[in-house]
Amino acid sequence: MYDKVKLWIDRAMVGEQYPTIANYLDEANTQINHKTGEVKTFGNLEGLKVSIFVGGLSVVGSLPKYLYGSNVYPLDRHTTAQAIAKLSDALHLQADKANVTGLEFGINFFMMHQVSEYLAKLGNMPRLNRYHFEPSTLYYKGTGRQQPKVFAFYDKMADARAKGMDYPEDLEGANLLRYEMRLNGRLSNQLKVPEVTASTLYDAPFYKMMVRRYQDSYFSITKLNQIKTNIMSEIKTVTDAFNVFVARLITQTDQTQIGGFLDELKGAGVFEDRKNYTRLKNKIQEVATKANITVSDELMRELDNEVRNCGAYV
Repeated sequence: MYDKVKLWIDRAMVGEQYPTIANYLDEANTQINHKTGEVKTFGNLEGLKVSIFVGGLSVVGSLPKYLYGSNVYPLDRHTTAQAIAKLSDALHLQADKANVTGLEFGINFFMMHQVSEYLAKLGNMPRLNRYHFEPSTLYYKGTGRQQPKVFAFYDKMADARAKGMDYPEDLEGANLLRYEMRLNGRLSNQLKVPEVTASTLYDAPFYKMMVRRYQDSYFSITKLNQIKTNIMSEIKTVTDAFNVFVARLITQTDQTQIGGFLDELKGAGVFEDRKNYTRLKNKIQEVATKANITVSDELMRELDNEVRNCGAYV
């Protein structure tokens, strides 16, 4: 389930062979800073971007694309080990000891309906903001310049076509929903492990932990449900009717509009106590998912099962 990674290999780890690394790259270009005399070399290695500095080198890119020529199918821990071994051979160094400074962990799900229909039913995620600027893409991330973690949902086939990427012909017309967990920065702090090296990625306990975090993050997202088909027979009071009416409006409303309304309230400084904004958001969600009004949405059940089952074989 790994895709893009960011690796850093310290020069001390390579030793005397360090100056020869540029010889193994495609289209290597060297730049010299005339003020400091610092030399930098940039090149490619079958789609990976390799940058060589005085103190070490960085390797950034998609491991499945490097191993298979396409990132439509992400890597499990076994094929990740193969990709790192291939990188070690190509650069003539021990890539398994590289520090991982960023990674993307995700999978593509074959869905029955168009991807946009599922994304519209995904609500808020705790402690992160929801960004749904277009029907086929949805992000959950913080507001600062640094983004240590981002959760992305998008139409993988639309993304591949937009980027001119190659993909198997049998996927043409498929509804491929990509759910991705992106982690950057101090991964050991985020994941509460001593260190994260390339070999850590295919360590069995670590991989299982990543799958659990991936699944738990998804299930922390609120989901829009369906109004019961026989709900009219259950309405007994004015309050019941009011709740059904409001719940119906919420389920028919784009979640971005709800977030926009909350932002509008914050901008106007409506509440002195900022906790009231969270209380309002929770109140809206409570009505939208009220147990005696709604039932689990069919599309959400399908996506729930896909995410739940992706951890069956680790």
